[in-house]
Amino acid sequence: MPIELALLGCTHPHLPDLLGVIASEPDLRLAAAWDADRAAVPGQIATHAVRDLDTAIRRADAVVVCVPTDQRPDVCARAARAGRPILVESPLARTAAEARGLAREIRRSRTPAYTVLFLRELPALARLRGVLRANLLGRLSAVSASYLQDGAVRGTFAGSAAWMQDPRRAGVGGLAQLGIHLVDALALLSALPRISAVSLDRGAAGRVDLGGAAVGTWIGVPLTLRTSWIARPRGVELTINGARASAILRDGALELVADNGTPERWVGPPPDAGESLRAFAGRLRTRRLDLRGLERAIGAQEVIEQAVIVD
Repeated sequence: MPIELALLGCTHPHLPDLLGVIASEPDLRLAAAWDADRAAVPGQIATHAVRDLDTAIRRADAVVVCVPTDQRPDVCARAARAGRPILVESPLARTAAEARGLAREIRRSRTPAYTVLFLRELPALARLRGVLRANLLGRLSAVSASYLQDGAVRGTFAGSAAWMQDPRRAGVGGLAQLGIHLVDALALLSALPRISAVSLDRGAAGRVDLGGAAVGTWIGVPLTLRTSWIARPRGVELTINGARASAILRDGALELVADNGTPERWVGPPPDAGESLRAFAGRLRTRRLDLRGLERAIGAQEVIEQAVIVD
């Protein structure tokens, strides 16, 4: 049986990745596309455009929520009341407190919900988790993580996506928007980190930050974290230094480097936002759905929110 999806919101930069997955998976069907601004629905899916949000939700078996952050709580709540499983862009809401309130409402409806945190789908991250569990690095001494993009200089956030730089609509800027992915990845490897202080790249007055840097600890090891919307080259990098070897995850590749011997390198697929939808579809097919699928995403947002901002 095909899985009918409703796409709710058409101005997020991840839209092409999500549409690519829907087009490539033979059992996925786009049942409806909705946006508060009907003109935002792209031409290639215009025939699926629906004027009414609740009509779009009713037409589908599950929903993918890509609306601006300030709209996500209302849209997700309405989908949950209709009993439709939810995949929603991160962060779930403008603040972690607002996200926790929404998560409670979704759980009361007994509706499964997940966030688009696609680094957790990286095969290289799963391999790194195995390396750590096997203690191949020895005693850990330092961890650094970065997620760099150039969307703010390439014009990604212009036009219909300008809401991403509006604090009233996005709630968070480049540091948290990208940092949530890094914090979630570290949590998947072992545990949530603790971030004690952040320094923001504040950008233009009246807009959200363009990224920044943070310091803290992860499983008792010093941690540094950096994100940016205006950095080149783009990419994700996670380095874990140990007494016997160091592990470097760079986009889809994982390298183990020791003092003696040739570095071991494994190359896999790079990060892709569409992989979150592919994983969501897999859960729908097998009916292996979790009623607490939002918890780690909210925890990652809390970790960043609770840090002291250093000017």
